[in-house]
Amino acid sequence: MTIDETGLRNIPDPPGITAARTLPASWYADPAFFEHERQQVFRRGWVCAGVSDELPDPGAWVARTVGGVPVLLVRDRDGTLRGFLNVCRHRAAPLCDDQGSGSVIRCPYHAWLYRHDGSLAKAHGVGNPAGFDVADYSLKPIAVAHWRRLVFVDIENPATELDLGPLAAAVDSCRLEDMELVLRESNDRSFNWKVLLENYSENYHTPFVHPEIDTTSTEDYPMVSDGPVLYAWDRLRRPGPADDETIRSTLLPGEPGWERLFSADTERPYDVGSYLTIWPNAMINLFPDAVLVMWMEPLGPNTTRVERRLYALPGRTAESMNGIIDAHRLVHDQDVDICVAVQRSHDAGLDADGVLATVEERGVYFVHERLRAALGAGQ
Repeated sequence: MTIDETGLRNIPDPPGITAARTLPASWYADPAFFEHERQQVFRRGWVCAGVSDELPDPGAWVARTVGGVPVLLVRDRDGTLRGFLNVCRHRAAPLCDDQGSGSVIRCPYHAWLYRHDGSLAKAHGVGNPAGFDVADYSLKPIAVAHWRRLVFVDIENPATELDLGPLAAAVDSCRLEDMELVLRESNDRSFNWKVLLENYSENYHTPFVHPEIDTTSTEDYPMVSDGPVLYAWDRLRRPGPADDETIRSTLLPGEPGWERLFSADTERPYDVGSYLTIWPNAMINLFPDAVLVMWMEPLGPNTTRVERRLYALPGRTAESMNGIIDAHRLVHDQDVDICVAVQRSHDAGLDADGVLATVEERGVYFVHERLRAALGAGQ
């Protein structure tokens, strides 16, 4: 990396971005492509399934849908969290539509009983099918892991371990676990999931879509990626005398001293921000005093469920807290409006056949390259 005249470090272009083109409209609107994509992206590898605040208590379980697949998250009496496909091994009835608790999980159709570890305890009234053994009919497991306050599942490989890499570790000192939930929203939006993920992963649009929080005259928005994580941050174009200003201007995420940014003083919402895209469906804004967590469940080629949870450090005045909530809601509403407009073009089959801005849209390129890798060579 090189240093420019202001002392900022120049991050090199990702290989291939200068020749990158936008994706075809059919990748955002065609039902057949959507089903193929959902199978390859959301039913293989780690996908965000929610936040740990909403996990079940010991002896309880909760139903979720990930990539269109019903799953069951179960916490046993000792607190161990497990995940299973939410389907009875008898005749495929869902075991739970919402949440439940008890010593066993009872299928509502024919009352087969399962223990918290997924093993079949009793096949009520099954008689004597040839070769039947209850040990062969446990619930089908999925992998479950949590990082900070986020929960991830891998439907395809129950033995895999979550590894988000060093860029996720760069926010270890953020006080997320000390924060209180101040906003919970769930909305079905009229756009393909990639439209929002692309929007989140670049700052190119901010001066035009979010003029209320535009700081492009004083800050730039560098991006680095490693594995499934894209990390962007608000970097001062010219560092000031304050220690945190020097850190955010001269360091890269995770370098010694970076952790001090999460105890920096903030003067306004969206101040001293770190922004993580976690492929394929999680987006996190991290500030010293607040964190916004978003994740998506694709419902159709042009419909996406967007979940949002805003956390903030306690002890603020009501006026200050309302200011944080209002700022985040305004920004999200503005993003939704432009994403819905973009989706109309995709639905009409209008291929932009555009280029990507080599600096400002490195995050969009990250999304496209991860997608192509998931879909396989030749896409």
